Amino acid sequence: MPYFLVDDGAHSHPKVMRAGNAAFGLWTRVGSYVAQHLTDGHVPCEVVKMYGSAAQAAKLVKVGLWHEHGHTCPRCPQPREGDYYMHDYADSRNPSRVQVEERRAKEVEKKRRQRGGPRRPQQPRLDDQDARGEDPPRREEPPAPPRPPAPEPEPEPQQIPAGWQPSPDDVAVAQAARADAGRPPLTSEQLDAVTRKFVRHMRDKGTRAAGFGGQWQTWAERERPEPGGEIVPFPGARQQQTRGQQQREGLARLLDQTTREV
Repeated sequence: MPYFLVDDGAHSHPKVMRAGNAAFGLWTRVGSYVAQHLTDGHVPCEVVKMYGSAAQAAKLVKVGLWHEHGHTCPRCPQPREGDYYMHDYADSRNPSRVQVEERRAKEVEKKRRQRGGPRRPQQPRLDDQDARGEDPPRREEPPAPPRPPAPEPEPEPQQIPAGWQPSPDDVAVAQAARADAGRPPLTSEQLDAVTRKFVRHMRDKGTRAAGFGGQWQTWAERERPEPGGEIVPFPGARQQQTRGQQQREGLARLLDQTTREV
């Protein structure tokens, strides 16, 4: 099984400290994806959208943990336009695709030999005997190379279910991003309200995706509720009056009209 190496000092590395908790969470999850799918450090843009946000990816590029297309790092290859590359992936003792496939092939061959037992000696053919009646040396055919493992299918885009809920990881990443931005954490009631609005918006637009966790994190990170769950009105918007305010305003208009008639 391939792995993605995270050093025991990564939690306090200067680049990680500057990137913040949310961006570091994206870096870790994408590193696991890269190791599983043997991309040799290349990060598809679709995976970034599935696990995080564009702002988190921009932080990783800014601090030097990722590269985008057109970078000038001499040690790292160029990713495709729109994709990213994990800085120093090959130099960080992460196994490459070639190494993983060679190890898998050796394991397959070892298991095949263990199941098959010792080979039976091949009987020489009559036409292989030389003129003196002696058998020629026996030759064994080399085993056929095993087939490479089939790539795992990518998840198909689908519409968000009506009862969709974010995962605990999604909530943790969103709350950490709000803390990095200086915003207060969302209460459980506010999280429920954000999720209902998000699901309704995705279904109204007919959005289809392989996963919705990253997009929900962006919504939750930018939500600006007041204490008690009230949503902050947009600047310039007329606020709804209470019943008492409406009564006082009507009484003032009546007194003004009476004064003018006198």
